[in-house]
Amino acid sequence: MDEQVQIRTAGEADAEALAALSGELGYPSTPEQVLRRLCLLRDPERTILVAQAGDVVAGFIDVHVQRVVESEPYAEVGGLVVGAAHRRKGVGAALLEAAAAWARARNLRRVVIRAGSERRGAHDFYPAVGCRVLKHQHVYEYPL
Repeated sequence: MDEQVQIRTAGEADAEALAALSGELGYPSTPEQVLRRLCLLRDPERTILVAQAGDVVAGFIDVHVQRVVESEPYAEVGGLVVGAAHRRKGVGAALLEAAAAWARARNLRRVVIRAGSERRGAHDFYPAVGCRVLKHQHVYEYPL
C-alpha cells in the first residue's frame, strides 16, 4: 500500500467527512443527513468502515449482510468511495479487504459489489483487486 491508513469503524465525528465522500460518489449529503443515517451502525449485520490517513478520512465502505429467499446470506457493499486525493494508493483495496474480513467473521461466503456502468474507475479497480463480473443488469425504481 502506498498510503498508510488505519481502518476503523465510522462514528458520529466522521459525519462531515462521510458527507463529502458521499458527494464524490454522486450522492450529495449534508453532515446532518449522514449523522442521522449513522443509526445504521446499530444494526449488527452492517458496518461502515473508514480509512484514516493521518487526520483525514480518505475513504469509506458500507457493507451489510444481504438475506434473500433465493440464496444463502452474503455480504453486499452499499458504497465504497476513496477521496480523489487518495486514489490509486491502496486505500480502496484496504477497505475492501477489511469488509471481506468482516464478512468472513460472519461465515459469509461472498461479497457482492454493484457498480454503475458510468463508473469507469470502479470497473478498472475491481478486477485489479481480484473481483469478477457476475452479471450485467439494470436497476429500476418503483415510484412511491
